[in-house]
Amino acid sequence: MVLTEEQKMVKNQKAKERRLKIKMEKAQSELVILEANKAPEPEKIEMIEDPDEVLKRKLEIAQKRRETLERARSMRVKPSQIRKNNEEEMMKLKEEKEREMMMKEEEMIRIKEENEKLKTIAEEKQKVKKVIKYVPVQPMMPQYQQPIQQPIQQAPPDPTIEYLAEQSYAEQLQKKLRQSMLDRVMMQTFM
Repeated sequence: MVLTEEQKMVKNQKAKERRLKIKMEKAQSELVILEANKAPEPEKIEMIEDPDEVLKRKLEIAQKRRETLERARSMRVKPSQIRKNNEEEMMKLKEEKEREMMMKEEEMIRIKEENEKLKTIAEEKQKVKKVIKYVPVQPMMPQYQQPIQQPIQQAPPDPTIEYLAEQSYAEQLQKKLRQSMLDRVMMQTFM
């Protein structure tokens, strides 16, 4: 079933009225509950005060206010004082920086002087080395000691052929023994 424009409008109007009616009922029920739970209002009690006490309290409050204003004014720093303080701080900072720069410059000068001294010492050492290198060394002539006079011994008699043969055989044995010992040591070391 297709609804016309008028029917749609009527339907929307009725739906709006229904929603408003439901909201109104809820609001009415909540209002009734709130009124039932509402605490009774206390009766207002009027205090009758003496006009002198009221005046006294007002004067005390005014006096306290004046004191706090005076304290606040004394703590307040004028702009000219702030500028003056800032200028003083800037001057102190500049002086400190200048002192630091002076100390750095003095240190740099001292380091340069030390470097120059070290360079001169190194140059002198090199000169000494060069001089030592170029000093002609006179060949040392061996000085022979005078032979100590020993009592003259009799020369052994001329060796015989047998003696010479035994001695050459002994030398050959010593050479072989020495070579075998060297071979053993080499084998043990490199194996």
